[in-house]
Amino acid sequence: MKLREVPEIWLFYALIGASLWGISGTVSSIIFIKFHFPVISLLMFRMLISGLFLFLLYRPRLPRKNFFLFLAYSIAGLTGVQFTYLETIALTNASTATILQYLYLPMVVLYTVISGSARITSLLTVAILVTMVGLFELITGFPGAPFSIIINPLGLIFGLLSAVTAALYTVLSKPLINKNGTIPTVAWALLIGGFITLPVGLIPSLEYFSTSGLTVIVYLSILILFVAIFGTMLAFLLYIKSMERISTTEASVAATMEPIWAAITTYVFLGIFLNIYQYFGGILIVLSLTILRIGTRKRVE
Repeated sequence: MKLREVPEIWLFYALIGASLWGISGTVSSIIFIKFHFPVISLLMFRMLISGLFLFLLYRPRLPRKNFFLFLAYSIAGLTGVQFTYLETIALTNASTATILQYLYLPMVVLYTVISGSARITSLLTVAILVTMVGLFELITGFPGAPFSIIINPLGLIFGLLSAVTAALYTVLSKPLINKNGTIPTVAWALLIGGFITLPVGLIPSLEYFSTSGLTVIVYLSILILFVAIFGTMLAFLLYIKSMERISTTEASVAATMEPIWAAITTYVFLGIFLNIYQYFGGILIVLSLTILRIGTRKRVE
């Protein structure tokens, strides 16, 4: 059997895409902390701008197969995960929000077990146990801090909701992408999410801009464009397209760049530093889910 050769450039694209997601989380955090911009307004701009750019680049047709499932995916899945993730960032920080969202993977695996698509294995059991230990350390920092939840409780709730909606997004996306294609499914879902949030996001943004100076508007607009174009559209294109040409192991390693860069940039630009036990918990979560992702995809492939 001839080994499949993979150009290094595609792995590089995957690394850049995942890194942009992590950096985008920190930029969103800056928007909330430094500029006090409404979460719902950033969500509206992020989805509308990235969706419009994808639409102009590819001119995809509206997905018509499984249309009602597509609407559920667009609203509860993609829009839901974007909103809960940004809300978690606003209530905690980009590093914590990214790691909490990573908990979607064991949820998806458990769903496949319950639905009969997969079976319980020692790998799954160990990975989930290690993930729970990591989550415990992330939210308590024990023994480096008194035994209590040291992150915003509401932020923890939204973080877990972001994992749930990410799991829903993942489960619903597979049949839709298989029948309608990746770009049409995601581009139209972003547009739909943007238009849904328009009625509730437009007024707060207009009120904000009407009371802000020109310098604030310029800097804020640059940050919003970065989140929408680089942190959403470009990151998505680089990572998803590279997935077609790199191995499962390479994709899983590349995905770890998101929480790593979220942690680095959160510290560098905002001075937010978790205690050592929280970082240890985050590392446990990322490592266990990376191993789980590799193992489950190898069985599928």
